[in-house]
Amino acid sequence: MEDAVAPNKGPDRIAFYALRGVTRLCDGIGVALMAAILLLIVAAVIARDLLGLGMPWTEEVATMLAIYAIGFGSLSAWVRSEHLVVDLFSHKLSGLGKNIQYRLASLISCGFFLLAAWGAWIMSDMSANNKTVSLSISFSYLYYGVFFSFAGMALIALWQTLRGPVAWLENSHVEEASQP
Repeated sequence: MEDAVAPNKGPDRIAFYALRGVTRLCDGIGVALMAAILLLIVAAVIARDLLGLGMPWTEEVATMLAIYAIGFGSLSAWVRSEHLVVDLFSHKLSGLGKNIQYRLASLISCGFFLLAAWGAWIMSDMSANNKTVSLSISFSYLYYGVFFSFAGMALIALWQTLRGPVAWLENSHVEEASQP
């Protein structure tokens, strides 16, 4: 998406910059969270092995950071259409067939993401009174990361269903596929 050329005007230009902003924000937050996990684990090892101090809470914090990092990374990958795709026959479809397939896949994905987001929301409600051992943080906060990830991907999938394929995303994938 970084190499794609923005449309000249209209709602597609707004969508282009909004999706690029979401991607950059999610990538930045994801990288920062992964760096925080790394620093936390290194600090725990140094504290335990060199200083003789135990830091049992680091596992809980690292787990929560990892869930949020995965959520932001998944959202970013969905915007860029970089999730795993098995493409067996799309290249043999006509333009209308590809458009219908794209919208149908986006609609099914939207339904799945909404179902997963709803499940995460239900789990956050059910686990509100369950707390982690060291820090007494509610497990709901773990499920909120999953919820926001799936809810964000559902919104993007809904936009993809309503809008259909866009040239600025298609062009960047064609360029990627043609490179060795």
